[in-house]
Amino acid sequence: MKRFIIIFISCLLLFSCSKATKKTENPGDLYVEGVNLMKQKKYDKAIEKFSEIRENFPFDPMSFIATVKLGDIYYEKKEYILAAGVYEDFFNDHPEDENSPYVLLRLGDCYEKLSLTMDRDQAYTFKAIDRLTFLKNRYPTSSYVKDMEVRLKKLVQKLADRELYVGEFYYKSYQYNASIVRLEYVLKKYPGAQGIDKALYYLGMSYKELGNVDKSDYYLNLLKKEFPKSTFGRSAIRERKTLQLAKASTPLFPLEEKKRREIDLRPQITKAVQAEKGEDEFSFFDESKPIDIVSDTLEGFDKEKYVIFKGSVIAKQEDLFIYSDVIEAYMDEETKQIGKAHAKGNVKIVKKERIATCNEAIFDNAKGEIVLKGNVVIFQGADKLTGDVVTYYVHEDKVVVEGEKEKKARITVNPK
Repeated sequence: MKRFIIIFISCLLLFSCSKATKKTENPGDLYVEGVNLMKQKKYDKAIEKFSEIRENFPFDPMSFIATVKLGDIYYEKKEYILAAGVYEDFFNDHPEDENSPYVLLRLGDCYEKLSLTMDRDQAYTFKAIDRLTFLKNRYPTSSYVKDMEVRLKKLVQKLADRELYVGEFYYKSYQYNASIVRLEYVLKKYPGAQGIDKALYYLGMSYKELGNVDKSDYYLNLLKKEFPKSTFGRSAIRERKTLQLAKASTPLFPLEEKKRREIDLRPQITKAVQAEKGEDEFSFFDESKPIDIVSDTLEGFDKEKYVIFKGSVIAKQEDLFIYSDVIEAYMDEETKQIGKAHAKGNVKIVKKERIATCNEAIFDNAKGEIVLKGNVVIFQGADKLTGDVVTYYVHEDKVVVEGEKEKKARITVNPK
């Protein structure tokens, strides 16, 4: 019995020894197996091999290389957060290791891949810049530093674009002080970035809205000087001309009406031909009467002879009212009057008992035409006319109604 027990214990020891020997493989062999599995894109099995080296041989030099390879596998799998975690652990534990330049490059790659669009948080962009800048400064002769300036410039531009985006958003949401803080930060932090012309423009406009004329002029003059070909520079010049036009044309304009503009234009948009019908004719504007146009914003372009009114536009001449979202007016260089006007968006024309609604309306003085387009409905008393396009030829006193392809034009006349 005693002899049996001894034999049994000996078998257990032999089994345990053989199992332990099998478990403790050579780290070099494990590394080779992991690399081969990685080449075959058997990433999960390769991870097991490299992880085994780190766990069983933590102080072996092969463990350092296995850690880098483990990060590479996660990077190949596009699991950039896991890859960055492994690379960060390696760099923090072995900052002077010969693999550090490569690890820093990979960290920059991971964070750049994780970087979100400019309208979202840029934490990863900052991390990418930090690691790549450290690589460039610490290992300036490394082959991994090639084209690093270009990469860093692109990442820095993304941060500048983010600030510009937020600054423009604040301006358009009437938060002018917040816009100024963001945009002046751009000028200070990213002076060489693209979009500085945009920053100068919105700074000038923000200060203008706050009533700080000196600051507004400073930034707009700087914009004109530094970026003469910029579209924002031209917009600033047009804005100044628009303000001069508004000042000259509306001396009685009340400033407290929340940026509304009112101009007594006094030209005709369509030259009405007086017919024998008298008062009941289909005439719109009378050249002897002034036209008042009121809108939320006004912009004038002297060179193009073009004026655009935006936001809750109302054009009024005597008993005629035109309501729309936008009115674009084109001046005639010879007559210095409005030769053509285009009303867009929720157009409604009211004159006495005549009411017309449509998507857009075009008043062409040269052609003597008034064209109503899109879901046209015209009421005159109890009578109703509908169509897709309604054209009134002023000189001929003729109306042509067109229906949509799948619909017919319709007119309903009630007998008197």
